[in-house]
Amino acid sequence: MTLKMTASEVKQLGADLWSFEMPPHHIRHFGSPGSSKGARSVILFDACIFSPERAELSFRADDVTPLNVGTTSTVIGILTSPNSAEHLAASAEAGSRILGPGDREFISLVQKELSQKMVDAATLLLESVRERSPGDLKRGKSRNFSETPDNFWYIIVQPRIDELSITIRGPVDRFEDLTKLEVKDDRGNTRFKVRGPEEVEDALSLIFHANRKS
Repeated sequence: MTLKMTASEVKQLGADLWSFEMPPHHIRHFGSPGSSKGARSVILFDACIFSPERAELSFRADDVTPLNVGTTSTVIGILTSPNSAEHLAASAEAGSRILGPGDREFISLVQKELSQKMVDAATLLLESVRERSPGDLKRGKSRNFSETPDNFWYIIVQPRIDELSITIRGPVDRFEDLTKLEVKDDRGNTRFKVRGPEEVEDALSLIFHANRKS
């Protein structure tokens, strides 16, 4: 018998992406996570049903894969593949209200050139940034995107190695020992890599520790 569950007071962050509350020890019931760090837990859904009217997310326990168990009850849930055409349309509409045209161009490029786990990571990263900092990415040459109006972080899509390279404003010594991600000098600023959804929480800590113009 498969256990069916429903999360309440769910907030839709974007296409196939939600935030809700669930204690960390409940996340561990879904299986061994890929990591245990940062504040937020991250889980993947193979299938789920979201009701925007009731703000509820229904799913089977067998359809959940935990990527990270955080220290708080805040959970980010990501649907790995849309259930239906109706779900796709609803998710796209919700996402378009959050992301600007440059942000959507970035996600579109990631979907074309990176693996599904990196699509999940990029979507989670960008939606989480937009929760805290309004703005829009601007595409430069090739696969480079800069943040506007304040370019305090800069991201490059790297399909050959299936990674995201991020540069943040400020010298390396400002970010050393802040997270477990390796940081390197990038012409006076600081560069690091994101290789999956489990590294997004650390990436956000670095991004929002960058020097800002205001």
